[in-house]
Amino acid sequence: MFDTTFIWPLLRSLTTDPPLVVIVELVLIGLSVNWCASVLHGTRGTRPLRGLLTVLVVAALVVNVLAQRSGWERLSLLYGYFLFGLAFVALVAFQPELRRAVIRAGDVRFLRRGTPQSRVIRALVQAARYLARNRYGGLIAIQRAVDLSGWAEKGTILNADVSANLLSSIFFPNNPLHDLGVIISGKRVLAANCQFPAAESDEVDAPVGSRHLAAVGMSYESDALVLVVSEETGTISLADNGKLTRFLSLDDLADELTARLSGQARKSPGEGGAGLPPLRHFWGFARRALVVVPLTLIVWMVANQASQAEIDGVDVELTLRLNVPGQIVDVVLPPDRRFKAKFQGSTRAIEQLRERTRNRPLRVDWALSESDLAGPRRRRALELLNDLPDVGRLRVLAVDVRPQEMTFEVDELVTATMGVGLDTGAVSVANERFEPAQVRVTMRGRHLDAQVGGLPRSQWILVLPLAERLRGVLPGDEVADAFPVPDEVGGFPIVSKDPRDVYVSFVVAGQRVTASLAQIPVYLFVSPELVEAYEVERVDPQEWLIEVEVEGEADLVNALRAGDLRAYVAVTSDQLTAAPVLRVEVQFDTPPGIRVVSKRPLVQLQVHRREGRSP
Repeated sequence: MFDTTFIWPLLRSLTTDPPLVVIVELVLIGLSVNWCASVLHGTRGTRPLRGLLTVLVVAALVVNVLAQRSGWERLSLLYGYFLFGLAFVALVAFQPELRRAVIRAGDVRFLRRGTPQSRVIRALVQAARYLARNRYGGLIAIQRAVDLSGWAEKGTILNADVSANLLSSIFFPNNPLHDLGVIISGKRVLAANCQFPAAESDEVDAPVGSRHLAAVGMSYESDALVLVVSEETGTISLADNGKLTRFLSLDDLADELTARLSGQARKSPGEGGAGLPPLRHFWGFARRALVVVPLTLIVWMVANQASQAEIDGVDVELTLRLNVPGQIVDVVLPPDRRFKAKFQGSTRAIEQLRERTRNRPLRVDWALSESDLAGPRRRRALELLNDLPDVGRLRVLAVDVRPQEMTFEVDELVTATMGVGLDTGAVSVANERFEPAQVRVTMRGRHLDAQVGGLPRSQWILVLPLAERLRGVLPGDEVADAFPVPDEVGGFPIVSKDPRDVYVSFVVAGQRVTASLAQIPVYLFVSPELVEAYEVERVDPQEWLIEVEVEGEADLVNALRAGDLRAYVAVTSDQLTAAPVLRVEVQFDTPPGIRVVSKRPLVQLQVHRREGRSP
């Protein structure tokens, strides 16, 4: 029985699998189910089959729901053993039906069509006339494809030519052979006084006697055509394939024998020739379809689930495409565009997927449409993967995806023209030349705003990183080469750039180094208007001797002394605050080629108003 939680994935397989394969499978299964239904129809096995199906369906639903929702694993295990036991019970209970199915499987009628044995049919009709007129009971089985010698051996062997007189005398009252049945094979009467298997009374629509039940039972157990004459009413009937055709006239009997023994179906009286079949045939077809179609789908889904396999932990890498000029799309969650997915499919499809993703992720492409942009920019990852053509072509179905949701955003593409600069690290250069001097770059609008902010266009600089390229060069060396434009600006990616390379030439002026200078005195300058009204004093004279780091060419830095660097603080009335202590940043005057690279220190001043002076 199939797991109810997989009904949706199984039904989806009807669309993911190749349509021709699914159609052929459904047709073959439907024909098999229809054949089984025709074999069981009207037999004693119909009601046990209904009971068996009811038990299986109820048990499957209850056990699956309890085992999956409440964790009743032991009950699910016992249910598995119960199915095995039920299979053996079915073999015993449906033994007659199985035997009949095997017999019907070998009953290939089109291989034995031929000219009817007119002499045998004429003898049967004459004997039936005699028995019906005199109200003598008769039971005659005509062998077709299935051998009846097993039943003949239990009776009285005659092995005589078929004749009306012989058949009439066998069923004459008080004849020792008249009680049971006669078996005819070809043009010979094999045996008389043969015990036929009897059908159950509820398998025949009308109340009939033991002869008719024996006729139906023999036609049910084999493919024999059985002629029966009622002892009470003298009516003539034929039993074929477990069904009894009653109240036949002698003309109808001859036609029926001719048609059935030649493998052709004869229309019932009143059906007519051309034209539409009676309405009851449509109702019969509809009732059969209501049984065959659902059973066909159930069998197909059971077989589909049995052939299913799973693979978990598959890395899926998503690529988004937006075919709208001037816009670009980015995945926000997950930021690396990767998912962990669990897939279900046929064993062959899962093995192909496992081989494809053995050492690399499964790359899938999503082309966004205008409808995707119109709604919320959030999608359930499970639905998204199953809607992608790349996943559909794999003939698999995603059943679990982590994270469960993905979000994306759409941004405008903006093109800007930027100047070119150099990042040479610790190397100083001179005579820089750039060809071209400007580069056109296309970036996301928000990234461009974050990078350049409110800077004027003259300060939009694209810096070429050459520090590693210049490692080990000597002063005086000339560099002239084409360098690639970087793929990002300030940590933000560049979508496109024109040109992709810039030709740069310059001369290496020297190597820049850094050094620390200590005990640098800080001079204090106070504006005249502030001196008239206030007294300005150092809080801690020791902090006015500072240490800083400077950078420049090696020769200049090595020759630099503390006195060469002038540090000062300029205090004006504009810097006054209500606080008694004033903190001021130190300023520097440096020799050419030298710059302070350390954080500028702060010094503290006390400001007091002079007595008798107003601010």
